[in-house]
Amino acid sequence: MHKLKQIALLSLILVLGMTGCTKKENTEIIGGADEPTTIVLEPEISKDEPKETVNDIITDDQAIAAIKNYCHINNPDLVDIEKAGEYPVYWEIASSDDKQIVVLYRSYTGALVRYYIDPSSGDTYVTEFVSGITPEEERTDESFNVKDYISENEPSAENVSSVPGTWATASMGYEYNGDVLPEYHVQFTDSEVVYGHMLDGKFVTDHTAKIIHLEKTASSGYRIQVESSGGGHYTYQTSEEDDNVLEFYETWDKDDFHSMYRGGASLWKID
Repeated sequence: MHKLKQIALLSLILVLGMTGCTKKENTEIIGGADEPTTIVLEPEISKDEPKETVNDIITDDQAIAAIKNYCHINNPDLVDIEKAGEYPVYWEIASSDDKQIVVLYRSYTGALVRYYIDPSSGDTYVTEFVSGITPEEERTDESFNVKDYISENEPSAENVSSVPGTWATASMGYEYNGDVLPEYHVQFTDSEVVYGHMLDGKFVTDHTAKIIHLEKTASSGYRIQVESSGGGHYTYQTSEEDDNVLEFYETWDKDDFHSMYRGGASLWKID
């Protein structure tokens, strides 16, 4: 097996407990929210921030797709809330020019959350307005770089319906008929990672984990963000050195891959 490549470390702090994209327990569902009365906020962009090339300028389509991705990653239950259709949830471009893109997210709680994006640097800050609760649009302590959430390639549904083949963990340890086998054999559906073993040529399921996000990368590999039954978050990503290897990272944040790589849990394709 080729040596698996690791990438540089940069921590990402996920802000919990917000009414916006992060899950909030015991949140009262309220009606629609009105427009804020005043907007007096300015982005806090470092003067030392290097200028981006024209090709790096974020488009409206990239901005709204990235904010959706950010919301889904920080609140996995949001996908099920959208599918249920009980509460209105949507994203739209509130305004856009060469200096700032504003993406409006209408939360299932009724809050209006706005993401103010610098289209050159990607720096993003967040405001929230809840009719009857906040007097006007208020800035939160949430900030991030939206470029971290732009997909390397916009995948088609056909390309990412599932990951084909049967895979096996690099770690060994399961014994059958005196043979030492991989700890798990793994198959993928459109919504789950299925862990099991091969017995007499047949795949037998042991347990499953939920696929939160699945995409094709620019190099035609896969990136799969997974949530275990216990709530743990991890990622499988095709190795840049070997298409038959899915590297395992015990995080969803690719900037933390350097420190969260787990070789024994990585997968290699056997069929």
